[in-house]
Amino acid sequence: MEEYRIYRDIVCIDLKSFYASVECALRGLDPFKTPLIVADEERGGGSIVLAVSPYLKQKGFKNIYRLHEIPRSDDLVIAKPRMRQYLAVSRDIVRIYLDYVAREDMHVYSVDEVFLDLTPYLTYYRKDAIGLARTIMRRIYEETGIPSACGIGDNLLLSKLALDLKSKKVKSHIAVFRYGDIKEELWPVRPLSKMWGIGPRMERRLNQLNIYTVGDLAQSDIRTLKKLFGVIGEELYYHAHGIDQSIISEKGETARSTMKSVGLGQTLFRDYDANSVFTLFLEMADEVGERLRFIRKEARTIHLSIGYSKASGGGFSRQRSLEHPTDLSDDILNACLDLFWRHYEDAPIRRISIRATRLTDARLFTQLSFFEKVERREKTQSLFRTIDRIRARFGKTSVMRLTSHLDDGTAIDRADMVGGHRG
Repeated sequence: MEEYRIYRDIVCIDLKSFYASVECALRGLDPFKTPLIVADEERGGGSIVLAVSPYLKQKGFKNIYRLHEIPRSDDLVIAKPRMRQYLAVSRDIVRIYLDYVAREDMHVYSVDEVFLDLTPYLTYYRKDAIGLARTIMRRIYEETGIPSACGIGDNLLLSKLALDLKSKKVKSHIAVFRYGDIKEELWPVRPLSKMWGIGPRMERRLNQLNIYTVGDLAQSDIRTLKKLFGVIGEELYYHAHGIDQSIISEKGETARSTMKSVGLGQTLFRDYDANSVFTLFLEMADEVGERLRFIRKEARTIHLSIGYSKASGGGFSRQRSLEHPTDLSDDILNACLDLFWRHYEDAPIRRISIRATRLTDARLFTQLSFFEKVERREKTQSLFRTIDRIRARFGKTSVMRLTSHLDDGTAIDRADMVGGHRG
């Protein structure tokens, strides 16, 4: 494995309970002593809790509740989400990072998590990776009041694993994970879903192969994994050995060209049935198509996921491959409707997700079937692109389907939101 190893000083910094910590900072409260949650009470008890303060996390609370599931107490602070404020604080923290590293040595992974390659800067600052990470984290806290945790590793993967698996267990919240730590600290990890990149579904499939720990995965036959799971299986094998050859400075250049999917999902605040959900399919197909056209991509596969209400439980997630790649909202809608009527079980719906995958570059010319009318398709493409330009100039609600004005529609309400919540 040595020939696949790269040796860098990568840090992964996570802003702890970010939304809740920002609310505490804005209110002059200590996030480690304040029982605060971020949720919109105006949406009722079904509102999702976006974040809980570090204090509540220490008490065992997670970010997986609805508002009515949170035990009420006299000192509980319920903060209405202020997404634009959170993004503004995130931008301020990014500026702090850029005071220490060049932009090409920073990869913003999410609003509250970032990777920094400190390798070129340790000699200049006359610090080791731990010392420089501590300096950056201290400055973040002093200027914004936001606490953070950090993982340090020889590559991006190891720094992320150090953050996820070790940083919570050390007092400094700075954990280090090097190649020499893999057998002792990574291989015993179970369940497999604790490993970055392995979700519950993949975990179940690996368990069926008698693979229960990361060590089991590392000792598996790479040819079998690749045969069963394709490139992902091969990647999992190398990750189990701590191998990741990603270079931060290359990520920004390839991000747009290597996008694997486009999509969106929404959690509903009341039950929808087969008739009322049609309006949402229209709106969401329009938005997925608009995003595909914006990045000049077309999709060959459409995924639809439906989650039923908590009382009913379950749902389904299915996909359909298209005859030709597309960026047209009508094609996406038709694929979703086909999947829906094939698999829907007449239960109340509370979650919808539509995703377009197997992306290819948009073509100048389209190969049509013998029966498809060229003129009609060209007019449809021209119409959607004209709508895109109008919305880009005058706002999302400047051109809307009439159905979005019905009670079942959510597009107008979501247009003023950031991250699904009002700013």
